[in-house]
Amino acid sequence: VLLRSEQSFDVNPKIDVLVGDTMGELQLFFAASDIAFVGGSLVPTGGHNLLEAAAVGTPVITGPHTFNFKEITRLAVERGHTIQINAAPDLSGTIAEWIEHPEKRTKAGEAGEKLVEENKGALEKNLKLIDELLSAN
Repeated sequence: VLLRSEQSFDVNPKIDVLVGDTMGELQLFFAASDIAFVGGSLVPTGGHNLLEAAAVGTPVITGPHTFNFKEITRLAVERGHTIQINAAPDLSGTIAEWIEHPEKRTKAGEAGEKLVEENKGALEKNLKLIDELLSAN
C-alpha cells in the first residue's frame, strides 16, 4: 500500500493498493482501477461523487454517509453499479467478492457506464428549464 504523493511517476508492480491523495488525478485513478472505494463515506462527512468512477466503468464501494451525493448514490446502488456498506469491516469482504467474481465486477462497471450515459445532458436540461422559468416571468 502506498500513498500517491509518495510514488514517482513510474509504475511499480509491487504496489497492490495506491491511495489517491493528490489533486487532479482522480479520473486517471478510476480508469486504472478494478474497484474503487469512494472515501468520505464511512464517517459523517457526506461522501464523494461516484460518477467519475461510473463514467469509466469502475465499480464502486461506498459507506453509509453519502448525503452530499444522496440521489446519485441511490441510483448507482439500485442499478447495481455501487455497493453500499455499513461500516469499515464490511469493506474487505466486499472487495474480496468482486475480486473472486470478476464477472460481477464487470457487470457493475457496465451498469455505471450505462447510468452515466442515460443521464448525460443534465446541464443543458437545467439551463433550458431555467430559461423557460425566466421567460415565463
